[in-house]
Amino acid sequence: MAPRGRIVLLAGMGARPELPVGAVYTHDLQLRGFAISMARADELADAARRINQLGADGSLRPRAVEVLPLEAAADAHRRLEAGQVRGTRLVLRP
Repeated sequence: MAPRGRIVLLAGMGARPELPVGAVYTHDLQLRGFAISMARADELADAARRINQLGADGSLRPRAVEVLPLEAAADAHRRLEAGQVRGTRLVLRP
């Protein structure tokens, strides 16, 4: 974490994240919460434009995706439940 940086917290209402309290203190960090439901329409539009820009210029890199046929759904579930999928999204297509 960079000195005087920010930590933006995105979590569900029931989440209990562990925060690096020592680093927050010693690096003079800011902790900010973000609730998309509180964003105005113009803020959402700005965010969408920025995400589209990052995608267009190659700065935004999606996680690895493995596309599987719908018939492989049972196998995909088994792999997920067995913890065999790390850092990859499984997408089922008909």
